Amino acid sequence: MSDSEQNKSDQNESSSEELELFDTLDRYVDYLNRGDENSVQDLSSKNLDSSQFFQCLNSLDKLSPVMPMADLIPVLNIPENDNEDGENNSEEDRDEFEKGMNQKQFPCKFGGYELLEEIGRGGMGAVFKARQTTLGREIALKMILSSRFASPEQVHRFYTEAKTAGKLKHPHIVGIHEVGEIHGQHYFTMNLVNGKNLNQLFKEGPVPAEEAALILQKIADAVHYLHENQIIHRDLKPSNILLDEEGNPYVSDFGLAKIMDYDGDATQSGSILGTPSYMPPEQAAGHLNQISERSDIYSLGAILYSLLTGKPPFSNDNPLDTLVDVLESEPALPTDVVDGVPRELSLICMKCLEKEPEKRYQTAAELVADLERFLCGDPVEAKPVGIIHSLHRWMRREPALATRLTGLVIAAVIIQITYWKLGTNIHYHTRIMTVFGCWFIWALFCQWVLADDRLSKVICYLWAISDIAFLTGLLFITESPLGPLLIGYPFLIVASGLFFDVKVVWTSTFFSLIGYAILMRLRIEESNPPQYPIIFAAVMALLGMVVAYQVHRTRLLSRYFKQNKYSSGNSSK
Repeated sequence: MSDSEQNKSDQNESSSEELELFDTLDRYVDYLNRGDENSVQDLSSKNLDSSQFFQCLNSLDKLSPVMPMADLIPVLNIPENDNEDGENNSEEDRDEFEKGMNQKQFPCKFGGYELLEEIGRGGMGAVFKARQTTLGREIALKMILSSRFASPEQVHRFYTEAKTAGKLKHPHIVGIHEVGEIHGQHYFTMNLVNGKNLNQLFKEGPVPAEEAALILQKIADAVHYLHENQIIHRDLKPSNILLDEEGNPYVSDFGLAKIMDYDGDATQSGSILGTPSYMPPEQAAGHLNQISERSDIYSLGAILYSLLTGKPPFSNDNPLDTLVDVLESEPALPTDVVDGVPRELSLICMKCLEKEPEKRYQTAAELVADLERFLCGDPVEAKPVGIIHSLHRWMRREPALATRLTGLVIAAVIIQITYWKLGTNIHYHTRIMTVFGCWFIWALFCQWVLADDRLSKVICYLWAISDIAFLTGLLFITESPLGPLLIGYPFLIVASGLFFDVKVVWTSTFFSLIGYAILMRLRIEESNPPQYPIIFAAVMALLGMVVAYQVHRTRLLSRYFKQNKYSSGNSSK
């Protein structure tokens, strides 16, 4: 035999041994999950060559703090076996199922079901279209992705979802039929909704206002039913709302649902659970003790916003950026995003999306009633907000512009009041106010250009540099002493952090130092004693480092969230 043939033979033998070991390990884990100690011992005795290996596994299993399945059964009513005669647990059926799943070959036998195709996949589970062989009907079957390696927490959450949905009977909530375990694979079955979800619907474009209102009214009625049964959904989003062929919506996925009189440790830890674009501020902040029925109402408003505009209220490439927007920013009015959205429906949507829960609809029934008024052409309860609240919303929506304009207006008002009281030279006063006016108009122009994605990066740098140029020019024509007016440079460095770009902060810091140096060169009388300008410049440089570092930390978190696809606590199916 040649060397190459010998090597190939050794490789095949090694591969065969590895496959045999993997198969043995798979059976070992399966027996452990069933609590079948006799089979575990029998497997160990038949594999004497791996006896030390199995002793190590047994030791690790005894040290593991994981709750055994036997302890979960009385809490969750998990069936201990698929059926009494063990028909569905035969090794041949299990091997056939695992081969089909690994190679994605459909149809695939799974106990008393035949899996036809995969129709959805989320953070914890996969949903299949299946045929129940005993009744000859098509159903949807959901199973845990991690199979027999699922942790007790995942199993607990999975069965909690099944139990929560299983006791609900509403025409717009997906019904649960059966829950159990086959081949160590946890599953439950539910009504099959032949159609698409809301996410697929609005991606085709904005939905007509009346259709959107009618869809949300039915969803809100289902949510009101949940609340009456002491359940908060906590993960309402378009992908969890299924549509049948007639366009009727159905609420699904209760993986994050909270039962008001009981909730497990998974929801007490302060972790952020849900989907960023559709979660309320209190949930985005991790304040899970503040989540209530009004949290679901916020999510309903976000769904309505998506239907009316074709996009969520907040959506960025990075989930952390979206979370920041949910906490701090205000969405544009639907009427400003899409022409033709009725003002009344826009008011209903924005009332749902209020940051403070007290300002939203207090119950889903109130939302249903207001949507009914809109559909009937009657005046709605949602009213336009006052001037102060509108101003607050605008400042949240445009923080960079609001910061600059606020500073300019305050400074201009102080100068104007001083002029009225002291009566300075009219030509001098006019020059000062002209600079303020030009600066004000330029800020508005920069914000307008900032909305263009193609120019947004460039305008951030140009805006930061032009602010420093305006300030330096203003201070140059200002009469001595400058005194506290020099605080404008540190203010602009801090304001540059609102762009959340480290390079913009460094640019603002660098040009602030240049502008201040030029000013001191032109206004020599302001540079005495000489140590003062040096101290002030050092403080500006240090402030720039601090702001840049904070922005850098934020961007690091953003990249981390992006790389991990916001997988923690996120369930989409």
